[in-house]
Amino acid sequence: MRVRVTTPNVLKSLRKRDPGAAKPYNFALSPILIESPPNCTFVAPFSKDPKEWLTRDYVETNTGDKVKLNRKYRGTRLVPLTLSGVLWRHYLHPEDKSLSPDGQRCNAYTTGLLLRRPIRATTPFRYIGKEIARRAQEGEDISIVENRGPTEYAPNRTAKTRAADAGLVLRGKRFGIRAIMRVSGKSQHAVERFLSGARVFPSTRAKLAQAIQRLERESHVRTGRRSHSDD
Repeated sequence: MRVRVTTPNVLKSLRKRDPGAAKPYNFALSPILIESPPNCTFVAPFSKDPKEWLTRDYVETNTGDKVKLNRKYRGTRLVPLTLSGVLWRHYLHPEDKSLSPDGQRCNAYTTGLLLRRPIRATTPFRYIGKEIARRAQEGEDISIVENRGPTEYAPNRTAKTRAADAGLVLRGKRFGIRAIMRVSGKSQHAVERFLSGARVFPSTRAKLAQAIQRLERESHVRTGRRSHSDD
């Protein structure tokens, strides 16, 4: 889809690869994927030629990584969604608001007279914003692509920032603040907020996750060398 370069992080990521590739409020391309890695947005300079869309390099806006479609990135294959795929997914989309004639949840091939699906409210409640993104109807803003569903209002979460995954924070605490600062290049304040479970920006979470993965690999290599020397 066509989007506009309206945020500094997108402009900075594009200019890392080519200083003249993007200017504020210029258009860019962003692929619509069947499955996208968490907190990832891919953009490339705009082109009207569809033949270039599948072969060109795309930039991940939070990290600046350069990727290609139909290849793996962070464990997920970046497969673009085609028009025929949209039609087929619409045809196979199950009806979530009703039950099948036998009282079970509907699947892609359910037929017959559907039943009402009972809803039971349980606490604690999760407060969310509107499920429809009005900005998608009004313009070609990059936030349309970055939107991963309705905004969820909860402690340590806003529309743009949220706490990192608890498992990732626990893995990071093994190495300490100084080691993560050295590898990630992030400030002490950012690392402390990350390890304490406070809100951080998507680009910060991505950088610190990469730093923790690198520290884990280095630790694994050192452990393997010690085991080999002991033998």
